[in-house]
Amino acid sequence: MIPTGRNARRASTWRRGVIFPTAAEAMHGLRVAKFLALGFGVSMAAGPTVHADQGADAAAAAAHDSAVRMRRFIVSATRIDKNPWRYASLPGFEVLSRAPAKETSWMLDSLRRGLWLQNDLMPKDWVPQSPVPYTVIIDNTDFSTVPIGQIHSQPIMLHAPEDALAWGRWSGGALVWADHIEACDSDTFAFDSNVFGVDMKTISYASISLERLGRCAPPLPRWLIAGLIGQNSGVFREGFVPFISKGMFGPGWIHRAVGPGTLWVSLDETQRLMDRLEDDKMQGRSTVIGIPSLSELFGEAPVPEERLAVWESEAALFVQWGLMGPGSEDPDLSRAFLELVRRARREPVTEKVFTDCFGFGYAAMEGRLVSFLKAVLARPNSIDLDMPSGFPAPNLKAATPDQIGRILGDWLRMQGDSFRQRDPEMSRESFYFAGRMLERAYRQDNGLSPDVAPPNEGRQTGTSSRAATLESAASTEPLVVTADRIHDPGLLAVYGLYEHDTGDDGRARAFLEAAVKAKVARPRAYAVLARLRYSEAIGKPLGSAGKLSAQQAAAILGPVQTSLQHAPGSDAYRLIVETLERCEARPAERDIEEIVGGAALFPRDIGLAYRSAVVCAHSGYAAQAADLIEKGLVFTSPGSDRDHMEQLHASLLVAPVPGTR
Repeated sequence: MIPTGRNARRASTWRRGVIFPTAAEAMHGLRVAKFLALGFGVSMAAGPTVHADQGADAAAAAAHDSAVRMRRFIVSATRIDKNPWRYASLPGFEVLSRAPAKETSWMLDSLRRGLWLQNDLMPKDWVPQSPVPYTVIIDNTDFSTVPIGQIHSQPIMLHAPEDALAWGRWSGGALVWADHIEACDSDTFAFDSNVFGVDMKTISYASISLERLGRCAPPLPRWLIAGLIGQNSGVFREGFVPFISKGMFGPGWIHRAVGPGTLWVSLDETQRLMDRLEDDKMQGRSTVIGIPSLSELFGEAPVPEERLAVWESEAALFVQWGLMGPGSEDPDLSRAFLELVRRARREPVTEKVFTDCFGFGYAAMEGRLVSFLKAVLARPNSIDLDMPSGFPAPNLKAATPDQIGRILGDWLRMQGDSFRQRDPEMSRESFYFAGRMLERAYRQDNGLSPDVAPPNEGRQTGTSSRAATLESAASTEPLVVTADRIHDPGLLAVYGLYEHDTGDDGRARAFLEAAVKAKVARPRAYAVLARLRYSEAIGKPLGSAGKLSAQQAAAILGPVQTSLQHAPGSDAYRLIVETLERCEARPAERDIEEIVGGAALFPRDIGLAYRSAVVCAHSGYAAQAADLIEKGLVFTSPGSDRDHMEQLHASLLVAPVPGTR
């Protein structure tokens, strides 16, 4: 079953929604300063704009659709003859669509508005550009006319927002679509939707790439991410509804957006607090609200489950204060907030750090936050914008077999990987149909019969009964897929990642070697190939004393460094450190600089800091080793990890380790 509304937000960090406001009113009023600071995606949210003079019946619109729970469907064929796939490439996106041009442009414009909003509102270093274009799959097939085993993408299902209290007067005219984004990788994700029957008369808005928050290096502090996209209280938990002003020459720009207001702990607790504030106001009393200390908000220790809701509420309140409230209206406070975030990415936040940034301590800020909470509780948020309402139409052309197989196969592969632990049956089905997609592309590209045999007998034994039934009539003609007959580097990379994810690293290696040789733009392909080369090398080391030779190390480090040029990640730096640890050759100074820089990018990764320090110490770089240990100790709690780091640090202070291994 697919969770909707608040259940969907609890089930997955990645979510999407579609909001259709029907309220008729001119959008002027309060100006909110643009903050230099929307997921994971992580988080996805969407909504249409309305013209300032457009009238509608809000109550009827809210009742138009209701939440429908249903099982996610899976694409199991690449085409329907009467409705072929078309392809387009545009900045930030690759599109595979078999919806009419109008519907395709409607959805793409929604997504492009979302990216525009994020790029306009947030600092560039908070939302790094994706190293791989997002893939967008758009369908408009009527499921009732398609037999099982054909095409089933996720339909857009609309319902009223469950936290109507936070939407205030806008709640009656807003419809929300909430769903998982399961198909994601370390360097991209795929967005699939079926737009059949969706009302497209208004202009839509969709914010889709909050996952960028999770790819920052150094990572953003967890309180900032929770404040932005926390499932219960995050400022951008359901997105914003943009509005267009109709001018002399018609609509052209979006100037304002409205979103859900501030919640405190829960809907029920928010309502109780509102009632208390109103009662105290009538009685002439000052309402006393106790909020947790900021030392708890900024602490490094895991937040206990029973404290999570109030911790997230305080994070959202502080983030809203800094980005959309008093902290954004005062230039000095705005700079202080951004400086606090910058420092929090590399060091623990203490009251001294906070005071260095703001000029006052925790108690003063806690007082400001209490006053701010009283002022904004359950009041819809507002953001000023300067965004075009339309974008150039995509240049859709007939999709090639390579494009169809690569995009649909990659989507299903990523979905299968994400379901691996939570839903093994769905994972098997996703991988199974990913194999079908890729094989069909291979067959069509090489002029072979389009019938697709099961990927191989060993893999078929793990296939669900449903998938086996769907394939009972498939041709059993044997097929051997070889890398030298695939011409698209992107398809080679997806085939290699598919084979790796399904457990056949021997076949994966052949496809990934060919993809990397063709200079494919897919960082994860380089990272996986490097790990496969490493596994092979440590199984057959060619250096002295069972160590890797310099040539083996170079073969591993080459693709790792290519992946880092596009998508810095702690796993990649960890592989560099592991390779240098096992290599017979002494690391060069540039190698030491690289691993020291990697540890600095991920300061809370204690294991990376420790192993990097060991490599530095054993290679004669005692000063660098000591510095890594000292920085790592800042984030280390009492226990075995801290003991090991202190022992290494003590040995460096007494007598630096000789420069020989």
